[in-house]
Amino acid sequence: MNNPDYDYLWKDVVTSLFEEFLLFFSPDLYERVDFSVQPEFLEQELLTILPESSSNKRTSDKLVKLRLKNGNEQWVYVHIEVQGDYKKEFPKRMFQSFYRVMDFYEKPVYAMALFTDERASYNKDQYSYEFLETKVTYSYKTYRIASQTETTLLQSHNPFALVVLAGLYAIKSKKEKNLTYYFKRYLMTILFQDKMKEESMTRENIRKLLLFIDKILTMPFEEEAALIQEMKPVIEREGSVVGLSIEDIVLGQYLLNEAREKAKKEGRELGIQEGREVGRAEGRREQKIEIAVKLLQLNVGLEAIIEATGLTKDEIDKLRN
Repeated sequence: MNNPDYDYLWKDVVTSLFEEFLLFFSPDLYERVDFSVQPEFLEQELLTILPESSSNKRTSDKLVKLRLKNGNEQWVYVHIEVQGDYKKEFPKRMFQSFYRVMDFYEKPVYAMALFTDERASYNKDQYSYEFLETKVTYSYKTYRIASQTETTLLQSHNPFALVVLAGLYAIKSKKEKNLTYYFKRYLMTILFQDKMKEESMTRENIRKLLLFIDKILTMPFEEEAALIQEMKPVIEREGSVVGLSIEDIVLGQYLLNEAREKAKKEGRELGIQEGREVGRAEGRREQKIEIAVKLLQLNVGLEAIIEATGLTKDEIDKLRN
């Protein structure tokens, strides 16, 4: 199992779902943008004007040129902080990025920092400099994945809320690897059975969300194959409404084929029941209770715990005490 490239994943999903991203993080700016003119992504230009630093990964940053409804241009700079390397110089780096972009292009700049690691408390949203009578104060928008709540994200009708929820689950599963299967299955379930019915969920948006979920919540081969086997009926039944199939799950068909080949070599067929035994150890009440306790400790919602474990509401409520 390869570890995901978080820099690439976040940069890619911001690009592929940029309209939804902007609406989610800045509704006021979104309302001013004329999306009949395609946003222009300027990563190469960004690399030429930002200061190089061995301690700072700029490969995940975004610079986007937008056309406003009044005909003016608006530039959006997005800094995605993945590694959590929050030194005192971070606000200064945000200020450097801002003034270099503004100075080079002489265009108005909207800047934000997206923090995707497990720290929920870091919230440096201002850079200040003062020497005698010379003073500078620069503020920028910040958003922390780790400080968001599952309930709020599930209430949103914006597809990007599921991206944030997947990022939140990725943070939680770093400490509890055995929960990855349950988080991933839950995201796929609500995507196909609930969110897909919303007007904003086009076939292309669903494919992009599945791509991100698949990549950011990685599991061993056997668990991936078990999940695909388990979710296949739901995907084929619900996905047919918008023309989706199992092939739209990243590596879905590949995993199924590989699992079958592996099973044949071992002289057995990989079936749904075996997949469940591998992925969730179905039928073992003690393990279900253990999983439920861990999910409660991570403040996962009641419905998600019921879906993941099969325990009743009363059984889960007893575990809270």
